[in-house]
Amino acid sequence: MSGYRIVSKRVMAPGVTRLEVEAPRIARKARAGQFVIVRVDERGERIPLTIAEHHPEKGTIAVVFQAVGFSTRQMAGLEVGESLANVLGPLGRPTEVKQYGRVVCVGGGVGIAFMYPEIRAFAEAGNEIITILGARTKEACWRVGSSTTTASRSGRSR
Repeated sequence: MSGYRIVSKRVMAPGVTRLEVEAPRIARKARAGQFVIVRVDERGERIPLTIAEHHPEKGTIAVVFQAVGFSTRQMAGLEVGESLANVLGPLGRPTEVKQYGRVVCVGGGVGIAFMYPEIRAFAEAGNEIITILGARTKEACWRVGSSTTTASRSGRSR
């Protein structure tokens, strides 16, 4: 399969997968808050996914998704070295990022992945970042990047 090669795959929580995909043009242009449309194969449905991370220097983007339907289960079954048929983007209006002083970011479950680009962008703009994360279980509260935290047994972040 040609297309957008998967360079890394990580199961973040039961049913939640992170794929890092080669997409140099998208990686160069992506901004916090934007998304892509993905198709697993030529006959597949179009799946909108938030760009969880973008690495212009590596030419990759990462998406995080929960396998709930046919196409997302099919995508979760792909392995490193395999490819997605199409990745269109970046799409959507980027988050307005500037120096506010203190920014509070709140998210839970799969939504934690969507916070990471904003957390990173607001931190790079010189803001103090406070994150509040929640999930149904400890295992569902996971780490995306170095700016987010994981839940401890007591329910407090560390």
